[in-house]
Amino acid sequence: MNSSQNADDGIDCELLRLLFDSSHQGVLVTQDGKIVYTNSALAQAIGFRREEVVGQEVSQLAAILSPDDRETAIARFFALSSGKRESDKERFRFTDNEGKKQVVEITASILEVNKKKYVIAYSIDVTGDELSKDTLTTERKAYSVIAEAALSTADIPELCKQILNGLVETLGFDLGTIRLYDAEGDSLNLMASYGIKKGGTPEVVQLDDPNFLVARTARTLSPLFTEDIDKFPESKDRLGRARELGVHALIFWPIVGSEENLLGVINIAAKKPKPLEEEQRTVFATIAGMFSTILERRRTEQELQEFKDRFTAFADNMPGPVYIKDDKSKVLFINRYMRDAAPKPNREDWEGLSNVDLFREERAKTLSEEDQQVLKEGPIDRVQETTRDGKTRTFRTHKFPIIREGKSPLIGGFSIDITEQVEAEKQREEARARAIWMSDLMAHDINNLHQGIMSSLELILEDDAFPEHLKSIAQSALSQVNRSVSLINNVKKFSLVNQEELVLEKTDPADALTAAIQTVKQSFPHREINITTNLESGTYCIMVNDFLQDVFYNLLHNAVKFTVTDNVRIEVTTSLVEDGEFLRFDFEDWGPGIDDRLKGNVLIGIDDRVHRVSGVGLTLVKQIVEQYSGSLMVEDRVDGDFTKGARFVVRLPNGC
Repeated sequence: MNSSQNADDGIDCELLRLLFDSSHQGVLVTQDGKIVYTNSALAQAIGFRREEVVGQEVSQLAAILSPDDRETAIARFFALSSGKRESDKERFRFTDNEGKKQVVEITASILEVNKKKYVIAYSIDVTGDELSKDTLTTERKAYSVIAEAALSTADIPELCKQILNGLVETLGFDLGTIRLYDAEGDSLNLMASYGIKKGGTPEVVQLDDPNFLVARTARTLSPLFTEDIDKFPESKDRLGRARELGVHALIFWPIVGSEENLLGVINIAAKKPKPLEEEQRTVFATIAGMFSTILERRRTEQELQEFKDRFTAFADNMPGPVYIKDDKSKVLFINRYMRDAAPKPNREDWEGLSNVDLFREERAKTLSEEDQQVLKEGPIDRVQETTRDGKTRTFRTHKFPIIREGKSPLIGGFSIDITEQVEAEKQREEARARAIWMSDLMAHDINNLHQGIMSSLELILEDDAFPEHLKSIAQSALSQVNRSVSLINNVKKFSLVNQEELVLEKTDPADALTAAIQTVKQSFPHREINITTNLESGTYCIMVNDFLQDVFYNLLHNAVKFTVTDNVRIEVTTSLVEDGEFLRFDFEDWGPGIDDRLKGNVLIGIDDRVHRVSGVGLTLVKQIVEQYSGSLMVEDRVDGDFTKGARFVVRLPNGC
């Protein structure tokens, strides 16, 4: 509504009141300097009840504004109400009754109703907008400080001083320090201070000192903010130095490198209690992050020459050629090996020369093509033999592109003398071939001998004329031959498991278990073996290979072998565990069980250098299960009583 506009006699003031009451904007109406109306939105915004506001002088309500805004607001109001201004619009800061800082934008004008003049003011909460502006202004100043420091050529102590001074002044604090971490001394060394006289703070603080907040900040890498140390729950020893300096508000912020490593700690403080908003944390975090970047860059520059020296020393001590070339195959660097071992005349002048300058035409062409291949396709490895002074040496050469941002790539390469390794590998292959031959010999020829012995013993045992007192001896001999056959078969399977490439196929475990049960019953024809299971065909599908049957067979065979009674009872139970990720097989027997002292060694692998208490069969089972990414455990069938039998638990990944 325009300034000084007369309202028609027909205007319904009650209608206006209803309109204002339902408004989300704050509304305040004054007459002759007194507040005659406010709506709920405004009262709630300033933290008072409506009845507490109505009837107050405008100057009384202005008391809630910040001191800087109070007089300005009163002057602008009276200029408006006296007719010196037609309208007014301004932003004001105040603290509500909960202690929160708020900013409102008030738009006011004159309203005349029934020949009475009113000042009507509308308020909008612009706290977020103002805080954003303040944060942006502070950030810009902080960025300016950092930018100037980044362009500075000063050393690190002077750099710290520049940043600290700008930081304290930008954020409106009074004191400050910057300490950098010395890893060798495990200490925080003072680099710069502001507002503290010389000797007013220690030059060195040990990282493990419990009486310094700066040390705790460094140890925990956690910032510390407090608006007033008098309200801060901290030890007197740690805060005593702050109180001596007259500090109330303080900030400790760790300077953390790109690898989350401690670089140092920034500390700034104010001599009066100072509200520390979340936005200031954001600004401070930004400054600390940028400062850490500058510190790391400066340290990188200082260390660059040392790195170059170290690289040269490293390359010069490599037991083979090391070189770097540009993308045109010109040599930029060679190590001492290449300089000293080069064909005569000595090529000390390799650097700056290309392949055509250093090698015969055909060799130079091959190397240049290879260099370009590396740049286009990536690293290559090759093995080459070099004959020098009548001796042939074998080298493994690795050549790779060195990618540089904004620059042409380079070509790096090194060679390692692997003559001894090649000879050792050749000997290992020969030994492996001999082992395979022996394995085949045992599996084929020795088993043929076993078959003849077994047939003879079985014929003797079936002969009624054979003395009874000798039959037990013959039966024992037959059992030992059977064990020998089983051992040889397991050794052969060990060889296959270790040599063959692992190829897994979709498998129904019920088929493998059924086959294993039939085989184990055939292995003990004179014993009554009762094996029950809840596993049914078509229930599960797992990714395994043919060795799964050997896993089941060996576990069942073990249970039968160690059960002393003629009647053997075994239960095989399957279930899904870990939300269906694994299929669990429990093989339970009612045999003598396994003593707790022996359980740890039952599943020892073939490479474990301890005394074994189990046969090769369980070791084979363990190796096969682990190849399936599964696990094998041994437990008591009855918890706490191993004499009641054993439980072997196999877990295999479920699903196809």
